[in-house]
Amino acid sequence: MKFVLTVVPLALGVSAALQAPVNSPINIQTLAANSNIAPCLQAAGNYDGAAVTVVNCATSTYAQRTWVVVNGGAEENTSNAGPATQIRIYGNKCLDVKDGIDQDGTKLQIWTCYDGSINQLWQVNGAGDVSWSGHSKCMDLTDGSTSDGTLIQIWTCYSGNTNQLWNAISPRPASVCSGGKVGLAWAPDLSSSFIPNAATDKTCYIYDWSSWPPSTTLPQGLKFVPMFWGPGHEADWTSNVIQGATNYGIAMGMQEVNQAGGANMTPAQGAQSWKDMLVPLRTNKNYQLVSPSVTSASSGISWLQSFMSLLTDSEKPEFMAVHWYGKTLLDMQNYLTTFHNAFPGKTVWVTEFACEGFDGTGCTDDISYFANGADDWLSSQSWIGAYFPFGFASDLHGVGEGNRLMNASSGLVTPVGWAYLS
Repeated sequence: MKFVLTVVPLALGVSAALQAPVNSPINIQTLAANSNIAPCLQAAGNYDGAAVTVVNCATSTYAQRTWVVVNGGAEENTSNAGPATQIRIYGNKCLDVKDGIDQDGTKLQIWTCYDGSINQLWQVNGAGDVSWSGHSKCMDLTDGSTSDGTLIQIWTCYSGNTNQLWNAISPRPASVCSGGKVGLAWAPDLSSSFIPNAATDKTCYIYDWSSWPPSTTLPQGLKFVPMFWGPGHEADWTSNVIQGATNYGIAMGMQEVNQAGGANMTPAQGAQSWKDMLVPLRTNKNYQLVSPSVTSASSGISWLQSFMSLLTDSEKPEFMAVHWYGKTLLDMQNYLTTFHNAFPGKTVWVTEFACEGFDGTGCTDDISYFANGADDWLSSQSWIGAYFPFGFASDLHGVGEGNRLMNASSGLVTPVGWAYLS
């Protein structure tokens, strides 16, 4: 498989310098067409049995066309065979020969990855073909058609057959924030260089619990939202946001004001800090404001109600922020509905949430069930403006490992992460 570190594809017949990398996100193009218009390999969806086709690289979603060759490929432009490897998508789905049928024309699909499954082992070879390991069949573009939706099949390998030649390129940028309302709560201990791996058509916002934007240039369309964390951060906030040259347009208030370990303020202290640090942004720079965040503890709603009573209408936030941690999807739905009803007419931002009860027993629901259900429900509520699953972090701070959304070493999104991003 050919690989170049650029989003500009190679011209047909031009050699590349590098083989497909180990365990890194790539897009895969057919070389059966002029590479300027060559479509990308994609999965039709994130489910077992989803068809594998080609589609215009610019119109498919980032998640649908971003693959990982787990063990990498052979050296470029050689006759070497690559190591047997899974080719993954969505974190836990693999390129799979349907029903394991070793016959020309058998179509490919994706299926949950199983170590040792012979239907999911491939070799990414130096000549540019991708062969089914242990068989004489190669990944093949059906009838050589580059039309959107053309199914991918296996066919007897033939040297130089352009229907069986593929080119790996670094992932084309996602079309960020084209209809979703997912946010990235990005912990400072996770490399900001991984942010593009999590930017999809559903991701619109990112924050990092500070007034400092990530050091990485953000994908176009992904909006940084600075946070005034609380007492002790006034100088940075004033320099970076109130007096800073960049107008971010939205700003977040203090962190977990009703919680020891958070900003931990009284409503009166919070109101004064809000008037000093947040209201000037609306007055002078036309910012929209996100309220101080509260936890789902019994004190959360009452804290915010008291806080709101101390503000004039012109000082009140547009968005109400809440953090939820608990053990079931139903509990989350019920609590957030109660929270919404406590602040009629206000849009809710769920700025942290995960299935974690912090009682040593973790999550009652299956994590995948929770994540898929939470994404479906949160995205469908008109009164929820944004939601930020936890955690994009190295240290999860007591949240169960099953909630990890990205591998902190490789920067690859986990299957649970893809439940929110895809």
